[in-house]
Amino acid sequence: MSKSVLPGEGTPLLSAEGAAGDVTSVYMRRWYIVLVFSIGSFIQALGWNTWGPITESAEAVFGWHDSQIGMFANGGNIAFMICVLPFCYFMDVKGIRVSLLMCAVVVFIGTGIRCITMETTAMTWLANAGAVLLGIGGSVPFAGPAKLSSVWFPPDQRATATSIVSFANYFGVAMSFIFGPLMVSSPKFECKNSTHHINGTLEFPALEVPRPMINISNTSCETVCVNRDDLISEIRHLMYLHTAIAALFLLLVIVYFPDKPPTPPSKTASMERTEWLKGLRMLTKNSAFWLVVLAGAVSAGVLGVWASVLDVNLNKHGISQSQAGYMGFWQTLAGCSSGLVIARFSDMFMRRMKLFLLLLFIGAALSSFWFTAICEQYIPFNIPSLYTSCILIGIFINGGIPLFYEVSCEASYPVAEGVTGGVMTLVNNLFGVLFLCIMLIKDIGTSWMNWALFGSAVAALPLLILFPERYRRTDLDITIDIKPTSGDLQASDTTDDGAA
Repeated sequence: MSKSVLPGEGTPLLSAEGAAGDVTSVYMRRWYIVLVFSIGSFIQALGWNTWGPITESAEAVFGWHDSQIGMFANGGNIAFMICVLPFCYFMDVKGIRVSLLMCAVVVFIGTGIRCITMETTAMTWLANAGAVLLGIGGSVPFAGPAKLSSVWFPPDQRATATSIVSFANYFGVAMSFIFGPLMVSSPKFECKNSTHHINGTLEFPALEVPRPMINISNTSCETVCVNRDDLISEIRHLMYLHTAIAALFLLLVIVYFPDKPPTPPSKTASMERTEWLKGLRMLTKNSAFWLVVLAGAVSAGVLGVWASVLDVNLNKHGISQSQAGYMGFWQTLAGCSSGLVIARFSDMFMRRMKLFLLLLFIGAALSSFWFTAICEQYIPFNIPSLYTSCILIGIFINGGIPLFYEVSCEASYPVAEGVTGGVMTLVNNLFGVLFLCIMLIKDIGTSWMNWALFGSAVAALPLLILFPERYRRTDLDITIDIKPTSGDLQASDTTDDGAA
């Protein structure tokens, strides 16, 4: 059948007529859209995890403490929690383009203000302000993947599209562990002797003798960072890199990023969602939704901040800033890569997400206990085992995040995907904030961090077991697609519309 298109929009790669005579189409430009969205997710995560991988250098230059490093990440999380639901409302009402453009501007400012000066007092304030702005700017990139995949991708590609954006977010965290230690060297300290002279006199009031002068020398060792000037220059260049990527993201959104395709990719994509406030009320009463959200948010929220302070966690075990950085990089990279593979399998074997998640979290519980046992020296401490267990944690927990997005949207349909994603990421960050707040407790140490991660993985298992698997959105798409129509489904033999 012939299909008219909007002027300048080009021709869809695939179109089909449904039961009601409506047309669904898939456009090649969807891959450009997901690429731009992923760049935004990447730079927001990269900027959010700026200071954790270079903890030692930042503390040597600016005089910060471990708790301050943790609170930079916490500031971003708290700002995200405050702004994510308003941004999700704006995304559902005004569209993805305007919402993402606002976030792109905020991320650019958040990275840019940290380039102004490296003076200690000013930089402390600017780093806090930047963290808050980056948290706000992450509202749409972090909460919007499920919304984006619903608007632009057909049912058998939705989990894959969500996993690509999720991959970009965690790849940003992973690359922060590389860019940071690669561009900013570790501090070098030297012990410099300093001699203090105390001059005084001896008084003999009862005797008529001269009062001799005394000179008392006190020699002490003062630890000094001998490469501080180099560290300042290197941190400045790292800030420039973050700002340049943020500028690229902003430019791409301005140049071309439409709200939605001319024709929806699925029947449910064109259907009206529940009104925003009513949708929120529906979510509060949806027990199945909360089971899967808590299972995903507790584990992912704890892992996200646990990884960001990995240097603080492992420093007492003799693990250097660079070693911790590479460990965090490989953990996060392996995790987001496994997310892509698992999401693709999920698209191929639809309606099996709960089984995949259960298997992943059994592995997560075992690997996190292994990591904890090594750190507590219940078993012999060695670097290869530490690396292996750390990477497996990322594979099992991060690998399930795209599935949590999709299964929560299935359980909550017809509530808008933006609302669902916003609530899920809000709860995710809530647990991250609680984790980082514990760091403020004086002399609490670091052992609790690993036990908290293990506990979060174990806690997810009973929640997933109790979760009643539902696929309301997918069932509706499948039902409509197989319903007999007055004509055969047609596919147009066309080429890329060239919009990207």
